[in-house]
Amino acid sequence: MADLIADQKIFEWAGIGFGELETYRIQKSLKQLSKESGAGFVRFFGNINGTERDYYVAEGTLEGGEGEGEAEGKPADQEARGAGVNKFVYWVTDSVLEKWTKLPDLSPADIKASR
Repeated sequence: MADLIADQKIFEWAGIGFGELETYRIQKSLKQLSKESGAGFVRFFGNINGTERDYYVAEGTLEGGEGEGEAEGKPADQEARGAGVNKFVYWVTDSVLEKWTKLPDLSPADIKASR
């Protein structure tokens, strides 16, 4: 897991960051996410400022195949988890003190809609 606390001084110098306390909370939340999800690697991906609330985004890798019930209803041409556009798994939360929500893998229809 990438050490966000070690990078905090660099971010602060660049004029970005969350401050010491919030960075500590994010780091601990990512550690808990890694433990609960069984992810092999988790890092802080970024922050999205929304109109009603802000979201924290984490990126990671999950070992193994699809989770229980995830393979059902999956398009035949969708790339498998760990390959291509689904190389990484993403989680979001609006509070690092709450649970993280895993986002679904991308399908060809998602990519077509984004273009």
